[in-house]
Amino acid sequence: MTRTPNTLRFTFWDKFRLMADLQADALGLMERWARDNGDFFLIKVDESDQYLTSHPEAMHEIFVKQAAHMIKDEDYTDERKGLARFLGSGLLTSNGDFWKRQRKLVAPALHTKQIANYAQTMVEYTETMLSTWRDDMVLNMNLAMNDLTMRIVGKTLFNITLEGDLRSIGQAMEVIQVRSSGNSLDFLPNWVPTPNELRSRKAQRHLDQFVYGLINERRKTRDDRGDLLSMILFAEDEHGKHMTDLQARDEILTLFAAGHETTANTMNWTWMLLAQHPEVAAKLHAELDQVLGGRAPTLDDLKQLPYTEMVIKESLRLYPPAWSVGRATTQDTVIMGYDIPKGSKLGVFIYRAHRHPDFWEQPDRFMPERFAPENEGKIVKHAYAPFGNGPRICIGNSFAMMETQLLLATIAQHYEPRLLPNWRLTIESRVTMYPKGGLPMRLVKRHPQPQPTPMLTV
Repeated sequence: MTRTPNTLRFTFWDKFRLMADLQADALGLMERWARDNGDFFLIKVDESDQYLTSHPEAMHEIFVKQAAHMIKDEDYTDERKGLARFLGSGLLTSNGDFWKRQRKLVAPALHTKQIANYAQTMVEYTETMLSTWRDDMVLNMNLAMNDLTMRIVGKTLFNITLEGDLRSIGQAMEVIQVRSSGNSLDFLPNWVPTPNELRSRKAQRHLDQFVYGLINERRKTRDDRGDLLSMILFAEDEHGKHMTDLQARDEILTLFAAGHETTANTMNWTWMLLAQHPEVAAKLHAELDQVLGGRAPTLDDLKQLPYTEMVIKESLRLYPPAWSVGRATTQDTVIMGYDIPKGSKLGVFIYRAHRHPDFWEQPDRFMPERFAPENEGKIVKHAYAPFGNGPRICIGNSFAMMETQLLLATIAQHYEPRLLPNWRLTIESRVTMYPKGGLPMRLVKRHPQPQPTPMLTV
């Protein structure tokens, strides 16, 4: 016997109020729905159906067991309103054989062996940023982390040095986030020149100018530097054909956007959580002082910094960058006993799954020890998926984990960012989620205290 999900029904006229509510606080609205309707329920808006789940079993079905007949939904692929309007047919927005070919092409540049070569660049760029910081300085950590991760992605993946372009590129990407988040109030066709539409067009023109500039320069020199940009431009398919400039543009922009923004957000949330939990910060500092003693970390050091990794993993649990992920079914199926018709949209509410009281002890508490070796095996299977799972798991997950650990280890040795007394958190939930209005913090200079190495006795 199949199960019948709880159903939330909205009429055609309800849709406009619903869009306004989603625009104001999509995350909060979905949390209330999940608390009231359970771990698997149906949302009917006029004639449109979408299932929403935050249950680990359903997540495993969607991401892994039934991945073969799950595709990205229209919030990604719709060329009028979805991410595809701005990112084209890149890895994030494409489906089927084309997606498989593109992922196979990009994978070598993000393989574990290859990203090891990026570690030194990540640390060097972080130290350059630190050289501009001062004790008692107040800065917007959100902008600082975005600038840093953008520079790192530019250099490691595309072998370019970004300077003056940073802020304008970041602003253009923020416009795209709002416009393609799936909860925009601007429901008019794209040809109507509303203020939002005009900002979107300007942002797209700016990003296209930037990316096509990279493509044209590299094609002109025909310089194969062995980086991801060269792989994209000079790779041949089975017929000996190269990517068109449009295809290259889509992949470059997708990887550039996804490769910096999600990592920057992870760092933002980590700094906020450490500032709110000085006892965790103290343990982190003790580990860094013991292992590094003030010197720059290397890739090999990460094996000796388990608590640093635990802090990042717990930050990703509480604030997963991709807080909600969409799929659509290509055939009739059954998930957790519910009949799901072909063509249905499925929303995986990762934020809720990561904080679900049935699957996590003290779910809202920042406890890096959850990920200690003796505890990590106790985590409910499939309840933790900050990078997704299955065939479409984030292709840059190893890159992101290495980068966040190296950045945290480098910065936290020398500075302890603190929240301003009057600052209050408001979450902006778009394609990713980030602190609304930025993250102003006051820098407190640290002086690493090298710990004596115990002497061996005989």
